[in-house]
Amino acid sequence: MLKSKRKQLILEKVTKDKFVSLEYLVKALDTSESTVRRDLDELESERKLRRVHGGAESLHFLQEEESNQEKSIKNIQEKTRIAQKAASLIQEYDVIFIDAGTTNELLVNELHDPSVTVVTNSIHHATKLVERNIPTVIIGGVVKRSTDASIGGVALNQIGQLNFDKAFIGMNGIDDGFFTTPDMEEGAVKRAILENTKRTYVLADASKLGQTSFAKVAPISRARLITNQTESEVIQKIKEKTEVIEV
Repeated sequence: MLKSKRKQLILEKVTKDKFVSLEYLVKALDTSESTVRRDLDELESERKLRRVHGGAESLHFLQEEESNQEKSIKNIQEKTRIAQKAASLIQEYDVIFIDAGTTNELLVNELHDPSVTVVTNSIHHATKLVERNIPTVIIGGVVKRSTDASIGGVALNQIGQLNFDKAFIGMNGIDDGFFTTPDMEEGAVKRAILENTKRTYVLADASKLGQTSFAKVAPISRARLITNQTESEVIQKIKEKTEVIEV
């Protein structure tokens, strides 16, 4: 198959699904892994896609945000390891905040200790936690449909009246300066969580590294990062500013 045809098929798949794995492309294009990697490198240099761990994804815009359903099928193994590491940091009788999001949903699945109290801004998380007999406090407010997160003034007011031992939050963008998210209101909620927590962990797989979204949440130094191992250049710059736990 000609290179031009391969690149066209790659772009069609990335445009349709937002993400394509290296393994899929090797099989679909019936070519070697090294050839696919070269094609992806060229397409990235042409600014037509972005290389990520295990494949490639479509370029995103500052305010673009996938739904939880779309996020839930990406990087499952990496997200699971991140969630398991986060769970290992939770101690008996901790009061913790668990943000909405797919990686944090996997963290909820790892919780079994009824001495831990969980505060969350996700109806979905709250239902799972109650089923697990975990003491649960749910934050009110306007529910954002795409992420299942409670946002707005009610959410900010309630979070501002509470204190947490640890918080586990998600981010869409992590560069060497700031944690960012596409939505200003959701960014304000994440900022409020940070301000009322003794120790905050951002749970994010390596595909978020080097990305920048619309709303700044906080400087990198304000939270620790749990992510999967990566050769990304930006991770070295992040390590100069905060603790990074790689799994």
